[in-house]
Amino acid sequence: MTSQNRVILTGRVANSPRRHYRPDGSAVVQFSLDISCEAGQASINIVVIGGLAELELNLVQAGQHLLVEGRLNQRRWQTPEGKDRTRMEVIATDLRRVDE
Repeated sequence: MTSQNRVILTGRVANSPRRHYRPDGSAVVQFSLDISCEAGQASINIVVIGGLAELELNLVQAGQHLLVEGRLNQRRWQTPEGKDRTRMEVIATDLRRVDE
């Protein structure tokens, strides 16, 4: 049995994108995407890495309607106080503006 990890979402950018760089010099852009779901509104963390991050940072703005394609990722880490933390996010492979 093979598995596939592919996510396609559409929603509005909830906040201004934040950019930082990894130790290897690659760019990382992060923002939240507000989407509608059965439970109401949800906010999904989006991460854009590398060349796509460099290209898209100036195109993504708060309030903009986007289609995001990527893969679901779960990060785990421990706080300095020793508490375990988990974060679900989408690692974007493609971003497109949605015309309204």
